[in-house]
Amino acid sequence: MHDALMNLNGIRVFEAAARLGSFKLAAEALCITPTAVSHQIRNLESRLDVALFERGVRQVRLTAAGTILAEAAQTSLQTLAAAFDRIGREGKQLTVSTTASFAALWLVPRLEGFSRLHPELEVFLQTGERPLDLKREAQVDIAIRYGVPPQPEATLLLQESFGFYATEQVIARIEAGEPVRALETTWKNTDLPAIGVAQWREQYGESIKVAGITRHNQEMHVTQAALAGQGVAFLSSLMAESAVEHGWLRPVKPQCTITGMGYYLVIGSGAETRPRVCAFKDWLESELRTDAV
Repeated sequence: MHDALMNLNGIRVFEAAARLGSFKLAAEALCITPTAVSHQIRNLESRLDVALFERGVRQVRLTAAGTILAEAAQTSLQTLAAAFDRIGREGKQLTVSTTASFAALWLVPRLEGFSRLHPELEVFLQTGERPLDLKREAQVDIAIRYGVPPQPEATLLLQESFGFYATEQVIARIEAGEPVRALETTWKNTDLPAIGVAQWREQYGESIKVAGITRHNQEMHVTQAALAGQGVAFLSSLMAESAVEHGWLRPVKPQCTITGMGYYLVIGSGAETRPRVCAFKDWLESELRTDAV
Protein backbone atom coordinates (compact mmCIF):
# COMPACT_ATOMS: atom_id res chain seq x y z
CA MET A 1 0.00 0.00 0.00
CA HIS A 2 1.35 3.42 -0.95
CA ASP A 3 2.33 5.58 2.00
CA ALA A 4 0.05 8.39 0.77
CA LEU A 5 -3.01 6.19 1.20
CA MET A 6 -2.48 6.35 4.95
CA ASN A 7 -3.46 10.03 4.79
CA LEU A 8 -7.15 9.63 3.90
CA ASN A 9 -8.02 13.04 5.33
CA GLY A 10 -5.42 14.63 3.06
CA ILE A 11 -6.99 12.92 0.04
CA ARG A 12 -10.42 14.20 1.10
CA VAL A 13 -9.07 17.75 1.36
CA PHE A 14 -7.28 17.42 -1.98
CA GLU A 15 -10.47 16.15 -3.69
CA ALA A 16 -12.46 19.14 -2.42
CA ALA A 17 -9.80 21.61 -3.59
CA ALA A 18 -9.55 19.92 -6.99
CA ARG A 19 -13.32 19.82 -7.45
CA LEU A 20 -13.88 23.44 -6.35
CA GLY A 21 -10.70 24.85 -7.91
CA SER A 22 -9.90 26.84 -4.77
CA PHE A 23 -8.24 26.24 -1.40
CA LYS A 24 -10.53 28.87 0.13
CA LEU A 25 -13.73 27.23 -1.16
CA ALA A 26 -12.45 23.81 -0.08
CA ALA A 27 -11.83 25.20 3.41
CA GLU A 28 -15.38 26.59 3.57
CA ALA A 29 -16.86 23.29 2.36
CA LEU A 30 -14.91 21.27 4.92
CA CYS A 31 -15.27 23.82 7.75
CA ILE A 32 -11.51 24.20 8.20
CA THR A 33 -9.08 27.06 7.54
CA PRO A 34 -7.38 27.72 4.18
CA THR A 35 -4.08 27.24 6.00
CA ALA A 36 -5.15 23.74 7.03
CA VAL A 37 -6.08 22.96 3.41
CA SER A 38 -2.71 24.18 2.19
CA HIS A 39 -0.92 22.15 4.87
CA GLN A 40 -2.76 18.92 4.00
CA ILE A 41 -2.05 19.30 0.28
CA ARG A 42 1.64 20.12 0.81
CA ASN A 43 1.92 17.05 3.04
CA LEU A 44 0.33 14.92 0.29
CA GLU A 45 2.65 16.39 -2.35
CA SER A 46 5.61 15.63 -0.11
CA ARG A 47 4.54 12.01 0.30
CA LEU A 48 4.08 11.63 -3.47
CA ASP A 49 7.13 13.75 -4.29
CA VAL A 50 5.19 15.57 -7.02
CA ALA A 51 3.31 18.86 -7.38
CA LEU A 52 -0.47 18.44 -7.56
CA PHE A 53 -1.40 22.10 -8.12
CA GLU A 54 0.02 25.05 -9.98
CA ARG A 55 -0.51 27.91 -7.55
CA GLY A 56 -1.48 31.33 -8.88
CA VAL A 57 -2.27 34.61 -7.10
CA ARG A 58 -6.01 33.99 -6.72
CA GLN A 59 -6.49 30.49 -8.10
CA VAL A 60 -4.95 27.06 -8.26
CA ARG A 61 -4.87 24.70 -11.20
CA LEU A 62 -4.30 20.97 -11.29
CA THR A 63 -1.08 19.61 -12.73
CA ALA A 64 -1.11 16.49 -14.91
CA ALA A 65 -0.39 14.38 -11.82
CA GLY A 66 -3.08 16.27 -9.90
CA THR A 67 -5.65 15.54 -12.62
CA ILE A 68 -4.91 11.81 -12.44
CA LEU A 69 -5.18 11.80 -8.66
CA ALA A 70 -8.34 13.96 -8.65
CA GLU A 71 -10.23 11.52 -10.89
CA ALA A 72 -9.17 8.57 -8.74
CA ALA A 73 -9.94 10.40 -5.49
CA GLN A 74 -13.44 11.41 -6.59
CA THR A 75 -14.29 7.86 -7.69
CA SER A 76 -12.84 6.31 -4.53
CA LEU A 77 -14.57 8.71 -2.14
CA GLN A 78 -17.90 8.21 -3.92
CA THR A 79 -17.45 4.43 -3.61
CA LEU A 80 -16.64 4.77 0.09
CA ALA A 81 -19.66 7.02 0.67
CA ALA A 82 -21.93 4.50 -1.06
CA ALA A 83 -20.47 1.69 1.04
CA PHE A 84 -21.03 3.66 4.26
CA ASP A 85 -24.63 4.34 3.22
CA ARG A 86 -25.19 0.66 2.46
CA ILE A 87 -23.72 -0.43 5.78
CA GLY A 88 -25.92 2.09 7.55
CA ARG A 89 -29.04 0.85 5.76
CA GLU A 90 -28.23 -2.80 6.46
CA GLY A 91 -27.83 -1.97 10.13
CA LYS A 92 -31.37 -0.56 10.12
CA GLN A 93 -33.02 -3.24 7.98
CA LEU A 94 -34.55 -6.30 9.63
CA THR A 95 -35.28 -9.19 7.28
CA VAL A 96 -38.04 -11.54 8.45
CA SER A 97 -39.00 -14.72 6.61
CA THR A 98 -42.39 -16.28 7.29
CA THR A 99 -45.30 -18.03 5.60
CA ALA A 100 -47.57 -16.02 3.33
CA SER A 101 -50.67 -16.60 5.45
CA PHE A 102 -49.00 -15.73 8.76
CA ALA A 103 -47.67 -12.54 7.17
CA ALA A 104 -50.98 -11.51 5.59
CA LEU A 105 -53.39 -12.48 8.37
CA TRP A 106 -51.40 -11.85 11.54
CA LEU A 107 -48.04 -10.12 11.16
CA VAL A 108 -48.69 -7.35 8.62
CA PRO A 109 -51.77 -5.95 10.43
CA ARG A 110 -49.62 -5.55 13.57
CA LEU A 111 -46.36 -4.28 12.09
CA GLU A 112 -47.39 -0.66 12.50
CA GLY A 113 -47.12 -1.18 16.25
CA PHE A 114 -43.52 -2.35 15.90
CA SER A 115 -42.73 0.59 13.61
CA ARG A 116 -44.10 3.03 16.18
CA LEU A 117 -41.80 1.54 18.82
CA HIS A 118 -38.79 1.42 16.49
CA PRO A 119 -39.19 4.03 13.73
CA GLU A 120 -35.48 3.80 12.95
CA LEU A 121 -35.82 0.19 11.71
CA GLU A 122 -37.00 -0.98 8.29
CA VAL A 123 -38.73 -4.38 8.19
CA PHE A 124 -38.39 -6.41 5.00
CA LEU A 125 -40.74 -9.41 4.79
CA GLN A 126 -39.93 -12.50 2.73
CA THR A 127 -42.68 -15.11 2.41
CA GLY A 128 -42.33 -18.79 1.64
CA GLU A 129 -43.21 -22.23 2.93
CA ARG A 130 -39.94 -24.12 2.61
CA PRO A 131 -37.66 -24.63 5.62
CA LEU A 132 -34.73 -22.22 5.76
CA ASP A 133 -31.09 -22.87 6.55
CA LEU A 134 -30.12 -19.52 8.05
CA LYS A 135 -26.46 -20.49 8.01
CA ARG A 136 -26.65 -20.37 4.22
CA GLU A 137 -29.21 -17.57 3.92
CA ALA A 138 -27.36 -15.07 6.08
CA GLN A 139 -29.41 -12.13 4.78
CA VAL A 140 -32.40 -13.38 6.81
CA ASP A 141 -32.34 -12.26 10.44
CA ILE A 142 -35.41 -14.12 11.70
CA ALA A 143 -37.58 -16.94 10.34
CA ILE A 144 -41.07 -17.84 11.59
CA ARG A 145 -42.36 -21.25 10.53
CA TYR A 146 -45.29 -23.53 11.32
CA GLY A 147 -44.98 -27.23 11.99
CA VAL A 148 -42.01 -29.30 13.11
CA PRO A 149 -39.16 -27.20 14.60
CA PRO A 150 -36.84 -26.51 11.65
CA GLN A 151 -33.70 -26.41 13.83
CA PRO A 152 -32.87 -27.67 17.34
CA GLU A 153 -32.39 -24.09 18.52
CA ALA A 154 -35.88 -23.04 17.34
CA THR A 155 -38.06 -21.33 19.95
CA LEU A 156 -41.74 -22.26 20.27
CA LEU A 157 -43.84 -19.11 19.94
CA LEU A 158 -47.35 -20.52 20.06
CA GLN A 159 -49.19 -23.85 20.06
CA GLU A 160 -51.99 -23.61 17.53
CA SER A 161 -55.62 -24.77 17.68
CA PHE A 162 -58.15 -25.16 14.86
CA GLY A 163 -61.90 -24.81 14.59
CA PHE A 164 -64.73 -23.64 12.35
CA TYR A 165 -65.44 -19.96 11.57
CA ALA A 166 -68.14 -18.33 9.46
CA THR A 167 -70.10 -15.15 8.82
CA GLU A 168 -73.33 -14.50 10.70
CA GLN A 169 -75.34 -15.40 7.59
CA VAL A 170 -73.66 -18.79 7.21
CA ILE A 171 -73.96 -19.47 10.95
CA ALA A 172 -77.71 -18.79 10.71
CA ARG A 173 -77.94 -21.46 8.00
CA ILE A 174 -75.96 -23.92 10.13
CA GLU A 175 -78.20 -23.29 13.14
CA ALA A 176 -81.24 -23.83 10.92
CA GLY A 177 -79.88 -27.29 10.06
CA GLU A 178 -78.97 -26.46 6.46
CA PRO A 179 -75.91 -28.14 4.91
CA VAL A 180 -73.12 -25.67 4.04
CA ARG A 181 -69.90 -25.96 2.11
CA ALA A 182 -66.75 -26.48 4.18
CA LEU A 183 -63.52 -24.61 3.39
CA GLU A 184 -60.14 -26.01 4.41
CA THR A 185 -56.40 -25.76 3.73
CA THR A 186 -54.26 -28.39 2.05
CA TRP A 187 -50.70 -27.62 3.15
CA LYS A 188 -48.09 -26.82 0.52
CA ASN A 189 -45.59 -28.45 2.85
CA THR A 190 -46.49 -32.13 2.48
CA ASP A 191 -44.46 -33.02 5.59
CA LEU A 192 -47.15 -31.40 7.75
CA PRO A 193 -49.90 -33.69 9.08
CA ALA A 194 -53.36 -33.13 7.65
CA ILE A 195 -55.65 -31.04 9.86
CA GLY A 196 -59.10 -30.48 8.44
CA VAL A 197 -62.76 -31.37 8.35
CA ALA A 198 -62.10 -35.15 8.46
CA GLN A 199 -60.01 -34.87 11.63
CA TRP A 200 -62.61 -32.61 13.26
CA ARG A 201 -65.40 -35.09 12.44
CA GLU A 202 -63.40 -37.92 14.02
CA GLN A 203 -63.58 -36.08 17.33
CA TYR A 204 -66.90 -34.26 17.16
CA GLY A 205 -69.05 -36.17 14.67
CA GLU A 206 -71.52 -34.72 12.14
CA SER A 207 -72.86 -31.83 14.22
CA ILE A 208 -72.21 -29.48 11.27
CA LYS A 209 -73.84 -30.63 8.05
CA VAL A 210 -71.29 -30.34 5.25
CA ALA A 211 -72.30 -30.10 1.58
CA GLY A 212 -68.91 -30.71 0.01
CA ILE A 213 -65.44 -29.31 0.69
CA THR A 214 -63.46 -26.60 -1.13
CA ARG A 215 -59.71 -26.75 -0.54
CA HIS A 216 -57.05 -24.06 -0.89
CA ASN A 217 -53.30 -24.26 -0.29
CA GLN A 218 -53.17 -21.01 1.72
CA GLU A 219 -55.12 -20.23 4.89
CA MET A 220 -55.49 -16.63 3.75
CA HIS A 221 -57.48 -17.87 0.72
CA VAL A 222 -59.70 -19.97 2.97
CA THR A 223 -60.25 -16.88 5.13
CA GLN A 224 -61.19 -14.75 2.12
CA ALA A 225 -63.63 -17.40 0.94
CA ALA A 226 -65.24 -17.45 4.39
CA LEU A 227 -65.50 -13.65 4.43
CA ALA A 228 -67.26 -13.86 1.06
CA GLY A 229 -69.87 -16.13 2.64
CA GLN A 230 -68.87 -19.19 0.60
CA GLY A 231 -69.10 -21.57 3.54
CA VAL A 232 -67.77 -22.49 6.97
CA ALA A 233 -63.97 -22.28 7.19
CA PHE A 234 -61.72 -24.62 9.13
CA LEU A 235 -59.03 -22.23 10.36
CA SER A 236 -56.38 -21.82 13.00
CA SER A 237 -57.43 -19.50 15.80
CA LEU A 238 -54.42 -17.28 15.10
CA MET A 239 -55.28 -16.82 11.42
CA ALA A 240 -58.94 -16.11 12.21
CA GLU A 241 -58.17 -13.74 15.08
CA SER A 242 -58.27 -10.44 13.18
CA ALA A 243 -61.50 -11.31 11.34
CA VAL A 244 -63.12 -12.30 14.64
CA GLU A 245 -61.96 -9.09 16.36
CA HIS A 246 -63.51 -7.03 13.56
CA GLY A 247 -66.77 -8.98 13.78
CA TRP A 248 -66.45 -10.34 10.25
CA LEU A 249 -66.30 -13.98 11.32
CA ARG A 250 -67.50 -15.84 14.39
CA PRO A 251 -66.44 -19.21 15.82
CA VAL A 252 -68.84 -22.07 15.15
CA LYS A 253 -68.99 -24.44 18.12
CA PRO A 254 -66.03 -22.70 19.82
CA GLN A 255 -65.77 -25.46 22.42
CA CYS A 256 -64.92 -27.96 19.66
CA THR A 257 -61.30 -27.38 18.60
CA ILE A 258 -58.38 -29.51 17.47
CA THR A 259 -54.83 -28.95 18.70
CA GLY A 260 -52.48 -28.16 15.85
CA MET A 261 -48.74 -27.78 15.71
CA GLY A 262 -46.64 -24.80 16.70
CA TYR A 263 -45.21 -21.60 15.29
CA TYR A 264 -41.45 -21.49 15.78
CA LEU A 265 -38.90 -18.71 15.76
CA VAL A 266 -35.42 -19.28 14.33
CA ILE A 267 -32.72 -16.62 14.55
CA GLY A 268 -29.78 -16.62 12.17
CA SER A 269 -26.38 -17.61 13.49
CA GLY A 270 -24.62 -14.60 14.98
CA ALA A 271 -27.79 -12.48 14.86
CA GLU A 272 -28.96 -13.29 18.40
CA THR A 273 -27.31 -10.24 19.94
CA ARG A 274 -28.13 -7.70 17.21
CA PRO A 275 -30.28 -4.94 18.74
CA ARG A 276 -32.76 -4.97 15.85
CA VAL A 277 -33.25 -8.74 16.18
CA CYS A 278 -33.68 -8.58 19.96
CA ALA A 279 -36.19 -5.74 19.58
CA PHE A 280 -38.32 -7.68 17.07
CA LYS A 281 -38.19 -10.91 19.10
CA ASP A 282 -39.30 -9.10 22.27
CA TRP A 283 -42.13 -7.33 20.42
CA LEU A 284 -43.29 -10.53 18.70
CA GLU A 285 -43.41 -12.51 21.93
CA SER A 286 -45.23 -9.66 23.66
CA GLU A 287 -47.88 -9.51 20.92
CA LEU A 288 -48.44 -13.25 21.07
CA ARG A 289 -48.74 -13.18 24.86
CA THR A 290 -51.33 -10.41 24.56
CA ASP A 291 -53.32 -12.47 22.05
CA ALA A 292 -53.22 -15.50 24.32
CA VAL A 293 -54.83 -13.60 27.22
